Amino acid sequence: MKPSRRKKILLSLVIVSLLLLFGPLIFSSISNAQAEKEESYEKQVKIYGDDEITITANDSFHPKQYYKAVADDFQPVQMNYTTINTSKPGRHSLVLTAKNKKDHDKRTVWIIVEKEKKNKVAKAESKTSLNQPPVSSTSEETLAEQPKQSATQESISSTEAQQAPIENTQESMTQQETPQPVPEEPQPAAAPPIQQQPALQPNQISFHGQSLPYQNAGQGSGQGIINSGAIAATWGGNPTQSGTDNQNTHFIGHNPGIFSPILSLSGGDAITVTDSAGNATTYIVTGLTQVDDSGRDIASGLDNWDQITSAGGGERITLQTCLGDTVNLIVYAQA
Repeated sequence: MKPSRRKKILLSLVIVSLLLLFGPLIFSSISNAQAEKEESYEKQVKIYGDDEITITANDSFHPKQYYKAVADDFQPVQMNYTTINTSKPGRHSLVLTAKNKKDHDKRTVWIIVEKEKKNKVAKAESKTSLNQPPVSSTSEETLAEQPKQSATQESISSTEAQQAPIENTQESMTQQETPQPVPEEPQPAAAPPIQQQPALQPNQISFHGQSLPYQNAGQGSGQGIINSGAIAATWGGNPTQSGTDNQNTHFIGHNPGIFSPILSLSGGDAITVTDSAGNATTYIVTGLTQVDDSGRDIASGLDNWDQITSAGGGERITLQTCLGDTVNLIVYAQA
């Protein structure tokens, strides 16, 4: 065999060996790069909300009341969801998906539906009525005897009238002999005690004579808090209410529920909010609007998401509650 041919064979063997050795590494690097690229796309769309929500059977439920999807620039993204039966108690799986061009996110959460609680108030009222003491027979007899006593008193009065001339003569003689007592000067009436106004309670939203409790929470747990009881919670803006941070705090609450009274607010109304230490700040309502679940004005289509949920704009508060499945009332107030 010629030396040149032998060299070609050896070179071919070396190339094949190198391909067999480094080929898997090159393929793995390409696959990892593609996977990282896909992951980077997935992370650019995010669905916000709690992993588990507890509601009562037949409560008004719509996924967009509890979950929102935004892009990496915090702009709202269209969110799709599966259908669940919230009238049936149990544990239901809700699948949420959101997509923005190549970026997407998929999330599975649990909706816990509890049985409706019986109306214990009606039972308490019926029990109270049963415990009322019956009208005594003695009271009835007393009422029946009143006419008899009146007739007896009239007969005595007529007898006394006949004896009046004699008694009046005796009284006049007695008055001449007995010195008249000096009348006492009337004592001034005591001044009524000064009633002190009750101190404002911490974590309260007060207006129109009503006080609504709230809890500092934020986007991570605010929805779960308002679902667990008759209480409002902070969601957007600065999640900790303070009247001195020169920032916006965004409050949410259910309607029907704890936030139903805010439907009575109008421009110029005063709202007093206390922080966790009981320090009060008064805000004046500057505007009201209705928006969809993405924060867009129902009438004009303008995007109000940043104005509602951002912390900027000075010392102010934003109140939000539902008017329907996809319509929300927004109340703006400035200190």
